Amino acid sequence: MTVIKCSDAGLRFERGQRRARMRSAIGRSLRLSRQKDDSQANTIWALRHIDFALPKGACLGICGANGSGKTSLLRLLCGVYLADEGKVSVSGDVVSLLSLGAGMSPALSGRDNVYLTAAVRSIGRRTVDSFYQEICEFAELDQETMDTPIRHFSAGMRARLSFAISAVMTPDILLIDEIFSVGDTAFRKKSGKRLSEIIERARCVVLTSHSAQTLREHCDHFMWLERGEIRDFGNEGVLDGYLQFQAKKV
Repeated sequence: MTVIKCSDAGLRFERGQRRARMRSAIGRSLRLSRQKDDSQANTIWALRHIDFALPKGACLGICGANGSGKTSLLRLLCGVYLADEGKVSVSGDVVSLLSLGAGMSPALSGRDNVYLTAAVRSIGRRTVDSFYQEICEFAELDQETMDTPIRHFSAGMRARLSFAISAVMTPDILLIDEIFSVGDTAFRKKSGKRLSEIIERARCVVLTSHSAQTLREHCDHFMWLERGEIRDFGNEGVLDGYLQFQAKKV
């Protein structure tokens, strides 16, 4: 069963749009042509010709240099962006950890943010009650802290809580963007172990990381992105090829 499928998908941005609008306003006062201003904007393809499919139970590890399109691809898969060309098909409940702590309300307590996150995913209060304590224990946050507005949390505390919520409320599809650098060594080890459990239960996981060890440990499919296009896709040999390529650049 195919859970994620991209068919020649592409994502583009218009460079200088905001700048062009500003120039247009000034241009009108100077009786300059708007057409000339608009011509300053040009298209940048963040992703192009993205073509792959993942079956149920797969864990895809995406490698690539900064700016290669890794985060853009995850945002495309979770619906933050819509494809400008081609087609993206994702079957199931998707949870993305693109920026740990994102989507939480700073004014609400840690406890309220747990219930808010669950409500967004259509998970009932009684169900949340049953695993609330497990979330607190995994995030290593006591009840007094959980009743505090998260604007007072450190970045590490917000990251732990965000990961704990998704780790306990296992989704069908989990998208993770380079999160294992947060927390101390013990928490990173615990997160890695929980990720292995999530992979066993979830229908599909997509993980980006600059850590080859993390990708090898958890993934069975690999993608090498370069300048917004898939350079290679397949087994662990893809990761080996990427690392060799990077080593030659040093």
